Amino acid sequence: MTINDSETGLEVGDPDKSPFVDDIDLDELQKNVEKRLKLGIASASGIRQIFDATYGDDETDYVDGTGTEITDAAKIHVSTIADCFAELLREHSKKENPKIVVAIDSRHTGPAIADIIIRTLIHNKINVLYPFIIPITELAVYSRETSDGFIYISASHNPRGYNGLKLGFDDGRLLPGDVARAFIEKYQSRLKDKQNTIKMINCVNNVRADKIQEIYAKIDFCRKEAQNIYKEFSDTLITGIKDLKKADEQKEKIKREIEERDIWIGIDYNGGARKDKDYLESWGFKVVELNNRPRIDMVHDLSPIPSACKQAYDKLIEIQKEGKSIVAFFVFDADGDRKNIVIPDGKGGAVIPGVQMIFALDVLCGILNAQNSKDNKEIAIVVNDATSSIIEQLADKLNFKVKRVEVGEANVASAGISMYNQGFCVPIIGEGSNGSVFNLDLLVREPLHTIKTIIDFITKPELTRSLLDQIGLTKDYSNWHDKEHIGSLFINIINSLPPSKTTDFFTDEGVYRSKYDIPQELFKANFDVYFVNELWKDISAEIRKNYNGEPIAEFVNCEGEEELRGCGNRKKGNGGYKIEFYIIDKDKIKRHLGWIWFRTSATERGVIRRGVSISHWETNSQSVNIVNQTYDYINKKFIEAINFVEKETLKGKSL
Repeated sequence: MTINDSETGLEVGDPDKSPFVDDIDLDELQKNVEKRLKLGIASASGIRQIFDATYGDDETDYVDGTGTEITDAAKIHVSTIADCFAELLREHSKKENPKIVVAIDSRHTGPAIADIIIRTLIHNKINVLYPFIIPITELAVYSRETSDGFIYISASHNPRGYNGLKLGFDDGRLLPGDVARAFIEKYQSRLKDKQNTIKMINCVNNVRADKIQEIYAKIDFCRKEAQNIYKEFSDTLITGIKDLKKADEQKEKIKREIEERDIWIGIDYNGGARKDKDYLESWGFKVVELNNRPRIDMVHDLSPIPSACKQAYDKLIEIQKEGKSIVAFFVFDADGDRKNIVIPDGKGGAVIPGVQMIFALDVLCGILNAQNSKDNKEIAIVVNDATSSIIEQLADKLNFKVKRVEVGEANVASAGISMYNQGFCVPIIGEGSNGSVFNLDLLVREPLHTIKTIIDFITKPELTRSLLDQIGLTKDYSNWHDKEHIGSLFINIINSLPPSKTTDFFTDEGVYRSKYDIPQELFKANFDVYFVNELWKDISAEIRKNYNGEPIAEFVNCEGEEELRGCGNRKKGNGGYKIEFYIIDKDKIKRHLGWIWFRTSATERGVIRRGVSISHWETNSQSVNIVNQTYDYINKKFIEAINFVEKETLKGKSL
């Protein structure tokens, strides 16, 4: 009998229905299992592919699927991964029957994948908690407090037809890179063995229905338990106070101040997993929601790119016309860890600052709070190599250290721990290129850091004054925190920062989809040569024209936590490729200007992300024009260069 979820009304599954029919063609199934090995994507960031059965196993690159069934070959993949993870979890926890949280985002195939995973875990005598649809941030906190590990079913920002798996232990974070790579190698090796396919069929088909029914019956309990644990964690994150009673007292003070200001926040869930209205109201905000029905209201791109913010953009303007004071409108992805934000432009309209700029605000909040603390340690942050060059400008003005690492949540987390162990105060870390923010208390992306940023800047005017004082613009501050002007606070802060422009890596400009399998090592070697012999003379001339000083370029490749400097200094072919630009000014000071960067995506087949970041150290209208002009020129030349080098590389040539 099919069971439906009491909260969303969506189908959970049918415990009595066997996943595989008795007369299945094993040879055909094995062929499709191995075909999926070539077409899927697996990295430390997650395991992703088209599991949807709509087009079978022959069409695995379509992106508009809304089917709820998965193919038999996909079932073998999922069960094998779960079987291998059960073994890994038993080894890691040193427990014979460890406990694991399984949860899903709102994608269509989530319940079908969860059904296979739960059956496999039951077969392995693993205790399962299943809260059904919750955001991955909530899952991370819940699993850390209640279990030995987790499996989260989501493809994050990938298009709708995709789904995937994210795995972790009892610390709430994704598997560390080295563990993930070894795990991927193990389960993929098993998928090539027909005996594994037979084993997995028997494994999932022979699980008793009442065991599955028992787990499904506890969904409401697990979901409520997860919400309560997540709420307590969130209160401590936002207040910065670990003691729950003291955190609650501080929250009540903040709530009264926000209520007095009559402030609104908007949320566009896009049919995803987050449910933030009640929580934000507990802080005193008034909340307007869009697309709040999981799955049913997936009405725009699942990645919160600027075009996906159109409804929020229009709604924010409408709310302002009603005379309401709104400070931000959040737009989330399906699993609720990535977001974009629309803010008032200070003139009755709206603006999308971009994930890189919102990340910069989160960094500023973390740094300014750390400066106001009694901790005398040197302050440092960790960001990925595609985070905006504005970070270096802010670091120079606010006197903090920046550590850059290769793209990937696991790389940032590991480096953050390393910096802390070296004696640094590390208040915040993350990936500006996708707007993700986290800290050492929970090493996963958490959008509530930006709620903290909003609350702190609203209720602590001293942070804004300290910022303006350190960047030399104290005189610009006037009535930014007055009730009638609070909606313009964040655009005022942004306009005070050093001007910067960075490619949005989730737009058409930042995504290059190649029809070919480009050999990365040769491609990068050829780009080295082309940059030195051709591209640099044009870029340096443009920089020299716009900036006063002598331009220099430095090659830097981030691989894991390492920064490998020097042309051609690479250990592997799949890390990010980056060239940084500096200028030696008239006072012989070396100033950071920006960079060009590209990297093969670890989560989407055939995708190369590429982009440019240009910044300035002075804040005025002239420097804004300089940044925009320099960016536009370098971006045009960079795109032309990538296209040319690709064509030459595909000929098998070395430049």
